Amino acid sequence: MSTPSPVGALQRRLALEHEAVWLASLVAGRFSALRDASSDALVRHRRSRDSLIARVAAAGATPVGPQASYGTAPATADDARQRLADVSDRLCTATLPLVTLGGAGDRREALASLRASALEAIDWGASPTAFPGLG
Repeated sequence: MSTPSPVGALQRRLALEHEAVWLASLVAGRFSALRDASSDALVRHRRSRDSLIARVAAAGATPVGPQASYGTAPATADDARQRLADVSDRLCTATLPLVTLGGAGDRREALASLRASALEAIDWGASPTAFPGLG
């Protein structure tokens, strides 16, 4: 497996943050039992998305935008939890390469994001793993 470029790794993470923003806002609007937790997740993912957009642009690349669609909306609260856990798990996987790329500040930010995504996945019902992002 080849080592991703720092900008490529940021772009992969940004693409998932776009999805997380879409999903968290949808869940907050549709499922009152999940509104508070998904609203909190939405704030975190918007911040992360906006930061990643700025970092990609500062690196001289055009930030990836959101997709036109991320599939059908979750039909039940359980489905919503599962989809939110899944996107959080995929964020762990996308963030892990960033832990080894860049300077010390970039690595600290990546570790903080990896930790937040792993905890968020658990909060949404995913099983904890010893090494988030490795599979």
